[in-house]
Amino acid sequence: MKKLFYIFFSFVCLFMVVTSCQKDNFAGPNAIFYGAVKDSVGNGLVEQDLQSGSVIEAWELGFATPVAQSWLIKNNGEFRNNLVFANKYDIYMRNGNFFPYTLKNFEIKAGDNQYDFMVVPYIRVKNCSITRDQAANKIVATFSLEAGKPIVKVKSIRLYAFSDIYVGEYIKFTTAGTTFSQTFSPTKLIDGTTYTLSIDLAANSTLFKAGRNYYFRVGAMADVSGVGTIRTNYAPNVKITL
Repeated sequence: MKKLFYIFFSFVCLFMVVTSCQKDNFAGPNAIFYGAVKDSVGNGLVEQDLQSGSVIEAWELGFATPVAQSWLIKNNGEFRNNLVFANKYDIYMRNGNFFPYTLKNFEIKAGDNQYDFMVVPYIRVKNCSITRDQAANKIVATFSLEAGKPIVKVKSIRLYAFSDIYVGEYIKFTTAGTTFSQTFSPTKLIDGTTYTLSIDLAANSTLFKAGRNYYFRVGAMADVSGVGTIRTNYAPNVKITL
């Protein structure tokens, strides 16, 4: 009896494995959605954090219980998803470093679909220069800030450093010293001030090795209410060989 039970059990397991490997009748993704997050003033790319940064939240319409899909945005503000189903979507930009942006009943067609989200960043990091001061043995950044709207203030600014291009608020060295960041309490109106931040390479010799490439990036955190989660605004990173 036990032998017959084990034979039957083995047959059931084999049947389940075979049927689970069969292909379903649903067609695969048939669309590509790509483009960039751009500043509505000047069309420049709005730099992001790849980790814990802005995401495209897409809700495919036509289902009783739709499920949110999160599509990532690259550091430089570009995005690309090659596995999308042609359909209509409600799209929400989440965790943004720009004012809220929503697309309702947006159609993604079969094939290639290019779309640029034209947004208003909270802060524009402008006139940014990051160089190595050989005499002082420092990395020095100078820049100014511009508010996306008059209601925006600046809470903090920082010069980030790391060993690859993903440098930013969530991927950075913990550098020593007091001149690589600045916080404002209370927050400060953006008034066109030129800021200077620096990183002392000698004081951080355990992090920075001669002959290697490092990436530096200036970021500014906005203070503005009623807009949800706020992420850091950036200038493009700069690679410096030490």
